[in-house]
Amino acid sequence: MSARARRVGAVVLALLLAACGDRPAAPTPLERAARDEVVRVAAEDPAMRAAIARAQGSLDGFLALLDAAPPHVEHAAVKVGIRDGADTEYFWLGEVRRDGEGFVGTLDNAPRLVRTVRAGQRYRFARADIVDWLYYDRRENRMVGNFTGCALLAREPPAQAAEFRRAYRLRCD
Repeated sequence: MSARARRVGAVVLALLLAACGDRPAAPTPLERAARDEVVRVAAEDPAMRAAIARAQGSLDGFLALLDAAPPHVEHAAVKVGIRDGADTEYFWLGEVRRDGEGFVGTLDNAPRLVRTVRAGQRYRFARADIVDWLYYDRRENRMVGNFTGCALLAREPPAQAAEFRRAYRLRCD
């Protein structure tokens, strides 16, 4: 066998080994959530657009619940998009309260794209800026809302999506 044939064989073997699992596995949704990773989604994505429409369609009920502040509702948050030039990044904001005609909340995520805000910052926004909402219901022992999260989970392997839903007690129905 020539030296060239041995080199080609070695390259083919290396490629086969790489294809058979020598690469690290892609992170699961739970791992990405723990690392607070950004997931890029096209603005025209039909599943995400439907999730946002569902969240906005049920927003009045969520805001009424937020105003009433029943004891079984914990960790209420809203998701808003923040622009910085051509980039828009979506953040969960906790400690949400009404502020005049709008709202104010605390950024729960560290920015990855935009540079105009920081994690932990109080941020003022309008009702129209809200693209999703969530809270934890202690009576039902589950997360309510998070429609955009459910849209993202629909793209994941079923076992990993189920693991995420179990961990966060999220129902996507």
